[in-house]
Amino acid sequence: MPFKFHREERDLAVYISGVLTFHQHKEGEQLVYQIATLVDNGEVESVRMNFAEVLRMDSHWLGVLIRILRRVKERKATFVIEKPNKDICRLFDIVELSRIAEIKP
Repeated sequence: MPFKFHREERDLAVYISGVLTFHQHKEGEQLVYQIATLVDNGEVESVRMNFAEVLRMDSHWLGVLIRILRRVKERKATFVIEKPNKDICRLFDIVELSRIAEIKP
């Protein structure tokens, strides 16, 4: 499950692809750590998670997203989820993620 980072000044775009399950829990922890470090050090003010290439995800990854979101919000940075597919949008609707995160189709 690869993820790629693209930075422009103080904006961080994270491109994720594949199927996100508990089997990639180490990658999830690594992603949380990398983003938290950048946000905590004041290196980024905006985090955009691009889900265009994510096929599906489980509750573990929902937790990963929420942990990242909370850390970003604590540091007064912005957090946006971009381009989730219909199945992932449905999951986000069920847990009402749009109440705490900006989601752009």
